[in-house]
Amino acid sequence: MCGIFGYFFLNEDGNDDFSNILERGIKRLAHRGPDASGQWINDSKNVGFGHTRLSIIDLVSGDQPMHSPCGRYTIIFNGEIYNFESIKPDIGVSEFRTLSDTEVILLGYRKWGPKILDRLEGMYAFAIWDNEKEEIFIARDRFGIKPLYYTQKNDCFYFASELKALLEFSDRRIDTGALREYFTFQFCLEGNSLIQDISQLPPAHFALINRNGKIQQHRYWDVNYNIDFQHTEKWFIESLRELLHSSVLAHLKSDVEVGAYISGGVDSSLIAALARGQSSNQDFKGFNGRFAEDSFYDESFYAERLAAANGIDIKIVDITEDDFVNNISDVIWHLDSPAGGPGSLPQYMVSKE
Repeated sequence: MCGIFGYFFLNEDGNDDFSNILERGIKRLAHRGPDASGQWINDSKNVGFGHTRLSIIDLVSGDQPMHSPCGRYTIIFNGEIYNFESIKPDIGVSEFRTLSDTEVILLGYRKWGPKILDRLEGMYAFAIWDNEKEEIFIARDRFGIKPLYYTQKNDCFYFASELKALLEFSDRRIDTGALREYFTFQFCLEGNSLIQDISQLPPAHFALINRNGKIQQHRYWDVNYNIDFQHTEKWFIESLRELLHSSVLAHLKSDVEVGAYISGGVDSSLIAALARGQSSNQDFKGFNGRFAEDSFYDESFYAERLAAANGIDIKIVDITEDDFVNNISDVIWHLDSPAGGPGSLPQYMVSKE
């Protein structure tokens, strides 16, 4: 998980007062990327990009912001592209200076423009500055796994991975319509946040922002399928098995150690078992959160059986009433907005471990 933050001062060149905007913005996102931090401001000082990095792919040369060899494009990126190596030959392997998935997006955008999104398999939110056209391209993955918020105030466009990084550039007024949506659906509908003048880029969308401040938003993907009456149940079972194996294998691509959450339920148990079977790491770790104060809520037994059967080194995290009292303020701060389920605290405690 990385953090991205940026600004684009519209209609005229920036000024020295904007040089500390990046520092303030990425300071709010430091928890998303403890491994590295980078800043870039263009010569006119009207565009600034900031990045906090959690290093997963290419630990040595993948720092951001990253520039294209020609100097025209600059990118900041949060996420992971699982098929980046298969895209490289279509761009030209000799073009690359790093081993990172970030550079595949950057050079892919140089070659195909927004059409690069049709080739990406992964979770992502990123921004690219085009120095020739003087515009910013922002995009979010198909299912909105990675967040991206934006606002516009005093002729300046701001964007960030988290809402809290934009609050000081906002009037901080509650959007009552979005609040009604939250109470109805337990989430805000596309594009809305609980803050009136801060929006989310919807999943499967990209947007272009140019010097006149116009935000041109486009959907690049949607769910489409046809009901298949031709194949047998056995065929569907085998196809599902193959899809699960290939998806888990793609997610194991990493230059650091990979482990798994194991709740004891079907989904996490299946994924953890498949990951352990395909991982080259013999010391594969699993993590489970246990409510030890009442055995009725303790499902760690199932997680431990799964771990034992698959040779997974499992760590059980006991979650207590004191943990709730001592950590709930931090959980709320990290969430930014209400979440529609009670899992935030246990997930926080297990992630902390």
